[in-house]
Amino acid sequence: MPTHMRNRFTPAELADIELAEPFDFTKGVRPLRLPARAQMSPYAFGTLLFDLAEDPGQQHPLDDADVELRMLRLLARLMHENDAPASQFERLGIPFDGEPGPEHLLVREQAGLAAMAAAPLPPLDAFPSGDFDLSTPLPELLAHPRARHVLDTHLPQLTQSELVSMLGDTSIYQLAATVTVPEPVLRGVARELATI
Repeated sequence: MPTHMRNRFTPAELADIELAEPFDFTKGVRPLRLPARAQMSPYAFGTLLFDLAEDPGQQHPLDDADVELRMLRLLARLMHENDAPASQFERLGIPFDGEPGPEHLLVREQAGLAAMAAAPLPPLDAFPSGDFDLSTPLPELLAHPRARHVLDTHLPQLTQSELVSMLGDTSIYQLAATVTVPEPVLRGVARELATI
């Protein structure tokens, strides 16, 4: 039975399931393929490149096209060696049938995303507040139908994943400090929650 880390897949999640072609390591057995569901989007951080030997804390991103291209080509080679499907190459923007080139580099192109993700959150009192706000514990928000609707609308990757069950009494503001939630999204959530 397919399972997440903490629970089984729901019937709705399995509704569009299909059998995929086998990988070398599945010994001819066809694995299940189902629509993906990201818990949080890494796209919000932009593409970053670090020298872990010189910068183990990942405090100083590199912007070096030659190094990025070398790493991208190594990634593509390792993906081929490990039988990654073409869909994974497509997801990452890497050509399946050719070698990545300068047109596939993303560090410089996504520098704005990386800067926004690294920017500190405005203080909590800079956001609208009311009976429900960014400091309200998640279980309280999820138990209230209108507050739940706000979260489902703005943060579906949170509410539609098992991640939410692991967060305890964490608030949206606390979560946003550790997992990038773009400030405009956070402001929209705060504005709508304050009207409940």
